[in-house]
Amino acid sequence: MELTARFTNTYDGEEHVHDEILALPTPTSVDFDEDLQEWSEDHLFPLTGDGNAMDRDAGYFVEILACAECPTLVGREFAWGI
Repeated sequence: MELTARFTNTYDGEEHVHDEILALPTPTSVDFDEDLQEWSEDHLFPLTGDGNAMDRDAGYFVEILACAECPTLVGREFAWGI
């Protein structure tokens, strides 16, 4: 499925934001039962970061902005780090 996601990488309070159009596997009903945590860790988390946090506090955030094939994803947010 195709989706648009906003990635916000935060390093010591400094935000780096960019949007990406991605082709990812569609979550299954089991993924939704598990609140999408494993799906997001498998498919979104590896796309976070931009190499600026090698020795800094970091937080990684992803918000789903658009997804025609799975509209229930739109507005979902995922976070890792701080």
